[in-house]
Amino acid sequence: MMQRRPARKRPRMSRNGWLLLLILALLGTSIWILTPSGSSVLHRDEGDLGLRLGLDLKGGTHLVYQGEFSDNVSADDKAAKMDGVARSIETRINRYGVVEPLIQRQGDDRIVIQLPGITDLDEAKSLIEQTAFLEFREVEVKDDGTPATLADYLSDNRTEFFDSAVTGSRIFAFPVMGGESQSPIVLLEKMDDGSLSYVDVNGNPVDPTTLAALEETAGDAYSWIPAVGDSGEPLTGEYLTSAVAQISEDTTGATDVVVAIEWDSEGTTIFDDVAGRLYYRTDYSYLNSLGIFIDDQLISSPTIQQSEYGGSAVIEGDFTYKEAGLLAIQLDSGALPVPLKSLYSREVSATLGEEFVERTFLAVLIGLLVVALFMMLYYRLPGVVASLVLIIYAVLVLAIYKLIPVTMSLAGVAGFIISLGMAVDANVLIFERMKEELRAGRTPKAAIETGFSRAWPAIRDSNVTTFIACGILYWFGSSIVANSAVMGFALTLFIGVAVSMFSAITVTRTFLLSLIGAWATKKLTWFGVKTRDV
Repeated sequence: MMQRRPARKRPRMSRNGWLLLLILALLGTSIWILTPSGSSVLHRDEGDLGLRLGLDLKGGTHLVYQGEFSDNVSADDKAAKMDGVARSIETRINRYGVVEPLIQRQGDDRIVIQLPGITDLDEAKSLIEQTAFLEFREVEVKDDGTPATLADYLSDNRTEFFDSAVTGSRIFAFPVMGGESQSPIVLLEKMDDGSLSYVDVNGNPVDPTTLAALEETAGDAYSWIPAVGDSGEPLTGEYLTSAVAQISEDTTGATDVVVAIEWDSEGTTIFDDVAGRLYYRTDYSYLNSLGIFIDDQLISSPTIQQSEYGGSAVIEGDFTYKEAGLLAIQLDSGALPVPLKSLYSREVSATLGEEFVERTFLAVLIGLLVVALFMMLYYRLPGVVASLVLIIYAVLVLAIYKLIPVTMSLAGVAGFIISLGMAVDANVLIFERMKEELRAGRTPKAAIETGFSRAWPAIRDSNVTTFIACGILYWFGSSIVANSAVMGFALTLFIGVAVSMFSAITVTRTFLLSLIGAWATKKLTWFGVKTRDV
């Protein structure tokens, strides 16, 4: 009689093994984020590991603006309006990723702005001054159902619009299905006396006879009229609830940078009314296209692919990610309460100087090495693991700083250094508990498990109190003192302490359990415990 051999069970990876893979994956991702390749994907400068340094460490841009008021505005009203300007500008800047700007009001009608890390004056000015006007337009249709063009208006010598039911100017431009934006050739407006008048992009009148020379090359430029819903309301950026730059991928795998926009309830209704009308216009080219105009410039004219969209749309236009991000901010933040006139702008250098910055980071490195040396000499093998984990901790935290991004001022560096000390402090508590368990006769594995579990309540409580202090500091800095240095210190300390809890409890424990074996029972001195004490 043959006896069946029992089937072998496939070895299963332990929980510790899965944690080790997770830690290595996080470390690899963090290292990649800090590389120039990660900087390129995240659209960060490659210098300084791609981190955004503050005004004191790196410098930035200094701008001074004056609000333009009429003569009869009181000083109190000026001050209130300029406070609104400061809030709007701060909203734009924070959306742009600058965590620690300096925005101060001077007198009743001036405001001073300092932007850390931005040294391009044109970029800074466009971020603060411009407010893009977004509107959607459709091709005007003549009585015979064909699209209206500039040539039609010129040849007929018309004194009224083809579609008199839709008010507003006509913009003559060629459709844009992708690629570069299309500036308008000319605009046609109805004057107060009821006549039609051609104007250029600057609003200057243009004699219709001078447009005859353009008829051969620009005569086929379509007439774009405001896209309106069934209620007669035009579709504009007024109904936007959000605008965000995104990376879009089509069915072929090609990627493009777009601005994704969301409508409010009224905008959703108007947009679906427009889409429902254009979707069925298929007799002639571009009659079912929706033109997206920014400040009278045609950005894109995508074809309507469905009769309703349910409140969302995408603006395309061959953007770079920086251009799309700037456009999203301009659309989302709205107009400034008061027109601003630029009085002064310049780049500013680091207030502390390059030599001081180098000494600061050298001090951080020396402190790290001294702490690591102490841990290795006193705690032996656990100290070696803690030193390795400390390096991993620093990489993780810096990657998070870059990912957000956090502006690293001197106060932020101080918060990072303090969190390093707190990460080591947690390891000290754990290792001392481990040594007590080893002296009581437990095996190294049991001592590790027990040491971590018994040290956890003390680590948790101390870190929770730190989190509370960080929250109070951040609120104090933003609401009372308006001090960006205090906010930066609180933010970097909070992130550092949160990651230190993960590194001390999870990473150190996982590495220790992965390293110990049968030899560990006979080598207790490697854990800083003398054999005679057991």
